[in-house]
Amino acid sequence: MGQIFGPVPSRRLGFSLGVDTIPFKTCSLNCIYCQLGRTINKTIQRKEYIAADDILREIEEVLREGKRIDYITFSGSGEPTLNSEIRRMISRIKEL
Repeated sequence: MGQIFGPVPSRRLGFSLGVDTIPFKTCSLNCIYCQLGRTINKTIQRKEYIAADDILREIEEVLREGKRIDYITFSGSGEPTLNSEIRRMISRIKEL
């Protein structure tokens, strides 16, 4: 499992499963307050950085394990919406 982390306990969300859809510090911004530090790959290019099918397979594996998951959160190591397949991932996750 490389793109999924958690479930992580959250005061607001309960148990949140994190999904990282892009490589480390690939982002459209370079926020001074980012907990990950400086942006390494500043871009606005949308593409399938990490294969949606691989991410979905990992999520399905975690769900089969029966762990408590209240929310699935797209976050991680950069701007998750840069992955051009995020819409398809969200649609598929809703079906699960």
